[in-house]
Amino acid sequence: RKSLCGIKHDSNLTKHTNLPDLPACFQLSVLPWTPCIFLWLASPFYILYLKRNNRGYIMMSILNRIKTVLGLILWIVCWTDLFSSFHEMSQNQSKPPIYFVTPLIVGMTMLLATFLIQYERLKGVQSSGVLFIFWTISVLCAIVPFRSKIVYQNGVEDKLRFTMFYIYFGLTLIQLILSCFNEKPPLFSSVVTDPNACPEITAGFLSKMTFWWFTSMAIKGYKSPLENKDLWSLNKQDSSELVVPNLLNEWEVEKSKEQAAFRKAGPGAEPNHMSVNPEEEEEEEEVLLSKRKEVRQPSFLRALLRAFGPYFLIGSAFKLLQDLITFVNPQLLRLLIDFTKQTNAPLWWGYSLAFLMFGTSLLQTLILHQHFQYCFVTGMRLRSGIIGAIYRKALAITNEAKRSSTVGEVVNLMSVDAQRFMDLTTFLNMLWSAPLQIILALFFLWQVQRHTFQYIYTLPLPSVVQTIIIFIQNVWQVLFLKEMYQIQSMILGFGFFQHIIIYMRLFAYLWCGNCFIKAIRHNLVTRDLFTVQHGFSYLIAYKSVYVQCHVMWLSACHVINGVCVQGINLSGGQRQRVSLARALYSEVDVYLLDDPLSAVDAHVAKHIFDNVIGPEGALKGKTRILVTHGISFLPQVDNILVMVDGRVSEMGSYQDLLKQNGAFAEFLRNYSLEDIIEVDEVTVSLVDEEEEEEFPEDALSNHTDMVDNEPVVNEARRQFMRMLSTCFDSSRVSSQDVCVLCVLQVKFKVYWEYAKAVGPFLSLFICFLYGCQSAASIGANFWLSEWTNDAQHNRTQEQVSMRVGVYAALGISQGVLVMFSSFTLALGKIQAARKLHQTLLDNKFHTPQSFFDTTPIGRIINRFSKDIYVIDEVLPSTILMFLGTFFASLSTMIVIICSTPIFALVIGPLALIYFFVQRFYVATSRQLKRLESVSRSPIYSHFSETITGTSVIRAYGRNAAFVLMSDMKVDENQKSYYPGIVSNRWLGVRIEFIGNCIVLFAALLAVIGKDKLSPGLVGLSVSYALQVTMSLNWMVRMTSDLESNIVAVERVKEYSETQTEAPWIVTDKQPPPDWPPKGNVEFVDYSVRYREGLDLVLRNISLKVEGGEKIGIVGRTGAGKSSMTLCLFRLLEAADGEIVIDEVKISEIGLHDLRSKLTIIPQEPVLFSGTLRMNLDPFEKYSDEEVWKALELSHLKRFVSNQTSKLDLECSEGGENLSVGQRQLVCLARALLRKTRILVLDEATAAVDLETDDLIQSTIRTQFEDCTVFTIAHRLNTIMDYTRVLVLDKGQIAEFDTPTNLMAQKGIFYGMAKDAGLA
Repeated sequence: RKSLCGIKHDSNLTKHTNLPDLPACFQLSVLPWTPCIFLWLASPFYILYLKRNNRGYIMMSILNRIKTVLGLILWIVCWTDLFSSFHEMSQNQSKPPIYFVTPLIVGMTMLLATFLIQYERLKGVQSSGVLFIFWTISVLCAIVPFRSKIVYQNGVEDKLRFTMFYIYFGLTLIQLILSCFNEKPPLFSSVVTDPNACPEITAGFLSKMTFWWFTSMAIKGYKSPLENKDLWSLNKQDSSELVVPNLLNEWEVEKSKEQAAFRKAGPGAEPNHMSVNPEEEEEEEEVLLSKRKEVRQPSFLRALLRAFGPYFLIGSAFKLLQDLITFVNPQLLRLLIDFTKQTNAPLWWGYSLAFLMFGTSLLQTLILHQHFQYCFVTGMRLRSGIIGAIYRKALAITNEAKRSSTVGEVVNLMSVDAQRFMDLTTFLNMLWSAPLQIILALFFLWQVQRHTFQYIYTLPLPSVVQTIIIFIQNVWQVLFLKEMYQIQSMILGFGFFQHIIIYMRLFAYLWCGNCFIKAIRHNLVTRDLFTVQHGFSYLIAYKSVYVQCHVMWLSACHVINGVCVQGINLSGGQRQRVSLARALYSEVDVYLLDDPLSAVDAHVAKHIFDNVIGPEGALKGKTRILVTHGISFLPQVDNILVMVDGRVSEMGSYQDLLKQNGAFAEFLRNYSLEDIIEVDEVTVSLVDEEEEEEFPEDALSNHTDMVDNEPVVNEARRQFMRMLSTCFDSSRVSSQDVCVLCVLQVKFKVYWEYAKAVGPFLSLFICFLYGCQSAASIGANFWLSEWTNDAQHNRTQEQVSMRVGVYAALGISQGVLVMFSSFTLALGKIQAARKLHQTLLDNKFHTPQSFFDTTPIGRIINRFSKDIYVIDEVLPSTILMFLGTFFASLSTMIVIICSTPIFALVIGPLALIYFFVQRFYVATSRQLKRLESVSRSPIYSHFSETITGTSVIRAYGRNAAFVLMSDMKVDENQKSYYPGIVSNRWLGVRIEFIGNCIVLFAALLAVIGKDKLSPGLVGLSVSYALQVTMSLNWMVRMTSDLESNIVAVERVKEYSETQTEAPWIVTDKQPPPDWPPKGNVEFVDYSVRYREGLDLVLRNISLKVEGGEKIGIVGRTGAGKSSMTLCLFRLLEAADGEIVIDEVKISEIGLHDLRSKLTIIPQEPVLFSGTLRMNLDPFEKYSDEEVWKALELSHLKRFVSNQTSKLDLECSEGGENLSVGQRQLVCLARALLRKTRILVLDEATAAVDLETDDLIQSTIRTQFEDCTVFTIAHRLNTIMDYTRVLVLDKGQIAEFDTPTNLMAQKGIFYGMAKDAGLA
């Protein structure tokens, strides 16, 4: 040291004095070199980072010029010292090497700093973290010599160096102050173009480290409720636009590696290789087995790691640094305890230790929250990427692969599994961090072992919601309730392998088959005819031209005012017409029309054909390929293609096929009438006039006014709802899309509801156990503190057995209490989750149809998926953490006040700051959580709609538009999620600062009162203070999380208490078991409306139907035909009047008793995931013989017999592996099994061909001969032999008589029959 500096230092001047000073050599070497070493080590990495992340160009500003000039002056100052040394050497004054080395190093470093100032400007950096740290270290290292020169100033020998040092110190201090200010934004940056850009982009280094840039939103959220327009735009690098393609590119790379490996494995080993013959495929698999074993599967995990790993690793580096700093404070505490033991130790040493502990804690806080920020942003990007990948996959998946997973399962991937992946990133670093902390702790414990040391769900749900009406009509709620309860019980008891299973599910979904659509072009205008099971719809599904699908899919968009989710509030015919209009609007050359006339009346079908499809329609000159079961328009088409069993049997014009006298001609002779073409011109003109008047009113059904029919909310909520901007477009959206938000504080009632669900006694008992647990912990630590003091009084040997015994008893009791409190909390959690889920599910199965008409499916799924997930898993852990942190914070205050009572004075101001920060945070955080929750539902709604309408989206080539819509909805959701995670960081830094102040004051008070305090008590007090930082932070966070997550209980309770239907069973009004014996049905002055406040859809209907009569119900679209059948099942309750069945008023009996005695074959056949037998006989009431008999009568026996699994044939979701006609026949078989006295057919044969229709009608005539049958029919020929026909018009009875009499009257029925070619 002497050879380097030429000075020898007296060690007594450093520590053993009340006026300490560092050695002069240390001040000349280590202190000035430290910042230089930092900058030279950091610069290569920083320059490389800036080179890769160019943000634009910043114009030279005054601030930049001043920093540059000061940097150059600092270089001159340093080298003035250097040249001064050379000058002295030339004057034969020998100087130690340190006077040459230090100015040279520091001068070079100042040049490097000046270069970085300019390089950062060219790369668009507004605030430099590296330079801020460099100037901070420089100032801190210069403070010591600055003090020394003032304290030991006995006359200045070297005036030049003395002056230069003060100039150096002043300039570095100015540079530090200037580095706190920001440069202007780069030219053409998003900050300039975006009116609501996130302030993080322009925030300075200090602001980013302390999250000060978020303060404006915290204040705004505290002052007034946050709205959607208050949220900042999502940062570009976090948006789906960049995140999703990045992940998909990595996934493609992964898949291409796998395919390359397959090619190496040999020809025929491709993963997508398909064989027609299953046996051949099995043999091939065996041959290739050895090759395939060597080839690895593509890893989705590897793709995720490559896409998001580098950013996540920065967070991991922060975590490593924080873990190492964590062990500094215990070492400082050990020194503080040693200090209290020494009577003659100088006070400055104790104060230094106190402030060092404070500084270390502060640094630890800042680093920890940077780690969390990186982890949470990674999780957010991960979720966006996974949702985007799943959505894009859903649009590209093949029909075969689609059938392997239900809509519920896929929505679950997006809602729950993507969320779990996001949650996982937060704790992923704990895999290596926890073992590292344990190893370091054990190492330090081993080091000091000789010393005293004092201080360690939805899977079937979308199906149910979408088809709730079928459940109600068939009285299946009980069965599915039981199944849902069983599933939930399994979920509650399951959790260990969740994340592994989630990963496997995601991988399986993303790896299943893509849809390869083949372009097939026909330069013909053809009219195609096919019968059920002959497969023309399958052929059409693979054409890359525009399709008007038989599946009438509507998205919940705002193109058409009043169209509700999936068009649920439109009649079948209206949906088909909207779908047809969409096809017409697309303006392409080829149109594939898959039975678009099946759900419309004859006169509407004629109107559509004449004005759209036919030779003179809007599509003339275009290629039209039409699949149809109707025959009335066949003479007007150019070519007919007849398909039988998936093959073309005949082809030609109408006249050619008649001349061939083949199967087609025979078919026509059976089902056609001679005067099919001859139409009375006068009647046509009359009908056309009627249509022109009718269609504008009829464009939408008369119950689509969604705004007035939102479930009733209180006036305060209504007023606030009007203030809210919407999730998508702040300018104009119906209130249907704005989830009502309660901005008032969460009421105590909600907490009480959850406590009741847990059990009031159990809730109190849990709190009591946690209190006892904390008391035992404090007791054990106080006892340990007293025990350590025994050594000072030489009482160690006397009381060993007593000390050990009491300490062991307190430790064991603490362990037992922890176990019991955890166990009781787990019991309460399961009990509450089960109770709330069952109440919600029970209510939804009792909810009237109107609720499902007005509530988007995404909102209902959100209650059953996200909200139940929160109640199942998030809320219990939040309560656990809240109770733990609350009692830990309370314990700390008790311990510190007991050891240093003066600390009570400090608690007041700190508590005040704590309260204000907590209020700001909780107010803002809660609103952000709610905004995030509101914007989440549209993602799932849009996704479930997309899955339903995949074929339509693909056919119209609208994939890109729908992907963009999905990305926008995800980004909209992340816009409220991102401020939410930043608010946690903002809170953490501020609350932990209060905790760090507690550490500082506890240590300072220990130093001040060291003569009165025992070392054990000092150790106990300060170690508790060190723990309180995290406890306080988590307590505020958990308070907010509790308020935010309890909203899930509020939301579930809201949907659990919606208005229910009438009771299922009314005990004192139960009809006899054989009711109804005859099947007489009477409507007495009956009126009905869909919901309160809407117009009547049926007005004053009075009619009497005798048992065994067959009644046909006809009328134009929207006349009230389906409404009439809904009234029989009491899906709509009477506004006035009565329905009487066999002298029993149906309004007085239970719904279960009523609906179990009625059978319906619905307009849209519904099947559920499961076996064919389950779909036919869910309650397993009937024998196999009876089921086969029903299949035979419904003309399905041959088809089922040909299947290998027979009755155990697996039906995919919605029965998608069966044709529409086959599904309808399954519904018929279901009705044959039930065989009730009253049967309702709601356009049940619209989707089947005429031949099958004829078979169905003959089955109904024979098998339901003694039953009362109500048939809503568009094909009038099916009801011409019925007892009577009821003609409805605008909700009233227009005509009601036998078909013969009605034809003779030449009224509305006659006009409809004439349109259909039956008159």
